[in-house]
Amino acid sequence: MPITATVTRGFTYDTGVEVSSASLNLLGEPTVTIPSISATEVVMENFTVATLPSNGTTGRIVYVSDGDGGSPCFAVDNGTDWVRVNLGSAVSATDAEEYLIAD
Repeated sequence: MPITATVTRGFTYDTGVEVSSASLNLLGEPTVTIPSISATEVVMENFTVATLPSNGTTGRIVYVSDGDGGSPCFAVDNGTDWVRVNLGSAVSATDAEEYLIAD
């Protein structure tokens, strides 16, 4: 049984559906489709070492303006610590291979 609804942000509608595990199971598995993302600029949250939020949320990535001995780097929250990802050389059109190494 497909269900179609129009939802307006900030409003609550009475659906008349009893919210129980039995009635929710009748709805089936949701399908989520995410369109591809391209030509999108990503701007990282910008922190200094002193202003980093508390660690403990695994997977967060931030930009730290002074996190690599006073130089900028990315940092990843591994659930225990903020771990830096050093920024390499400037982008270049040459075929020289360079690698980023996480400490």
